[in-house]
Amino acid sequence: MTSKPATVEDIHSVLQRVWGYDRFRPQQEHIIRSALAGRDTLALLPTGGGKSLCFQVPAIAMGRLCLVVSPLIALMKDQVGRLKKLGVPARAITSTMTREEIDNALESAALGKYAFLYVSPERLASELFLARLPRLPLGLIAIDEAHCISQWGYDFRPAYLNIAEVRKVRPEVPVLALTASATPEVASDIMERLAFTEPHVMRGSFQRPELSLWISKGEDKVGRMLRILDHVRGTAIIYLRERRATMRIAGLLRQHGYSAAAYHAGMELEERDRIQQAWTDGSLRCVVATNAFGMGIDKADVRVVIHLEPPPDLESYYQEAGRAGRDGKASYAFLLTGPGDAAQLRERLAGSYPSLADVRKVYQAFADVHGIAIGSGLLENYEVDNRTLAARTKLPPVVVANALKALELDGRLSLSDGVRSPSRVLLIADQQLIYGMRVNNERYGPLLEALLRNYGGLFEEPVLIDELRLAKGLKWQVETVTRRLMDLHQQRVLSYKQRNDAPSATLLQPRVDAQRLVLDPAALAVRRQRAEARLEAMLAYVEATDECRSRSLIHYFGEALDTECGQCDVCRRRRAYAPGSVGSDVAEPPGLSGEAAKVLRWELDEEDRTR
Repeated sequence: MTSKPATVEDIHSVLQRVWGYDRFRPQQEHIIRSALAGRDTLALLPTGGGKSLCFQVPAIAMGRLCLVVSPLIALMKDQVGRLKKLGVPARAITSTMTREEIDNALESAALGKYAFLYVSPERLASELFLARLPRLPLGLIAIDEAHCISQWGYDFRPAYLNIAEVRKVRPEVPVLALTASATPEVASDIMERLAFTEPHVMRGSFQRPELSLWISKGEDKVGRMLRILDHVRGTAIIYLRERRATMRIAGLLRQHGYSAAAYHAGMELEERDRIQQAWTDGSLRCVVATNAFGMGIDKADVRVVIHLEPPPDLESYYQEAGRAGRDGKASYAFLLTGPGDAAQLRERLAGSYPSLADVRKVYQAFADVHGIAIGSGLLENYEVDNRTLAARTKLPPVVVANALKALELDGRLSLSDGVRSPSRVLLIADQQLIYGMRVNNERYGPLLEALLRNYGGLFEEPVLIDELRLAKGLKWQVETVTRRLMDLHQQRVLSYKQRNDAPSATLLQPRVDAQRLVLDPAALAVRRQRAEARLEAMLAYVEATDECRSRSLIHYFGEALDTECGQCDVCRRRRAYAPGSVGSDVAEPPGLSGEAAKVLRWELDEEDRTR
């Protein structure tokens, strides 16, 4: 166990100075003090529980670099952007960056220029990172989405296992692991794989008294969804598992007079950003989305989340349902089920484990599309286009997607969803050479002059640029600007990374002959068994009619709930049909407003009509 630094700024002063908050949320202060004391800590906090402050506050207080490991590029960029707006120096290293950009960021971190360095897990194994690791002035290692390190978890990512090697090099640096969804089994596995000096779990309550959990069974899901939106006012998220279904339901809602839009990972990034912004500012009421929507979204006043089919596991359900009511006001999570849902979920799970022959076809097609030679490609990042791969392999896109996921589970590659990656430039030649080109080179001089006049800090770190803006200033075509930037990149005058918003994959092992590719059958069998167990737990939760929904869900995550919530469908039905009660005359549950109670009475009436 390490001792904390000699001088540490008061954490309440940090909270007030940087964020302007007067107090911490429940459990945050205890977790922060544990990190400052140098204890390896696993923090289990519910969705919306303020996990990021738990590592950001102690890192700023101790005045040393915090290494943050996160699997989500979009979330990393969002947090880095927010820290910079607060005046806190931060940087993210992702698979979309060039070698020069990564080298520059790591050297700046080693020189103490950043308070936070965000790193995707696959980068932890790179030579560039491992070479700088001993020099990084680390005070804390934060592991976000820590359940990804556990093979028992619902979102296992083999690249997370690289964290253990970081701990071997820097054993004196305490680890703060954070997740919003871990069963007791997963929590134990996380601490073991992160080589905790001693088991230490700090748990925020997973209970959400402001959130009413409701499961409704029947044929007409659309009719029930419309009645819910009619009775529960305010912002809504409607979750489905397939992209086409989001488009269909969004169109149906618009036909019924609701402002609604579909959202899924296959859409253009600008369109996703536009929809998210409209929903965030309140001009769009309903987002109909796959699970691509929600992670990192900071909107407190979501009043209702509706699942039109069960998620594949309780972890996903809890995270998605928990996006309602973060402001602490009465909110609702409805799960609408119907005949055939269970069979469809089991069929979908079976299809997510493709044959070895199909995996080999997809792997070969991926290598062919990008011209990756055998033995090459290690830690290189490549665009993923499932439609192109489907056309080359003559396999359905869903099989292609599952084959890529199988390769990820086997540790062959790491997948990333499309995320905004604007064009950026870093000057890597010495200043004398660049000055000479500015003055004497008619072809490239004007472009270098425009870059230096329009953008600052080009020698220090990559700077976001706009080719259109440069073209207008130079009175050139945009294609000319792009071509000459690429020329200068080839000449190693600068590092130019052109904009790319497509999903991507990073090879974690050099490419092998596809016909010799072998997946670990035992490991895949174990993962499938665990996925099946999580699915059956989800279905058992849906089918149960004798236990409070909140109590059942919280028990799954290892927490006991002494009293029933009194507001889920099970509790309301039990109360309504207790001796001496009348079905539609339901007392207002504690903590809910009169309007909320009216909604619950309507819900009970709906239940009565289906009996």
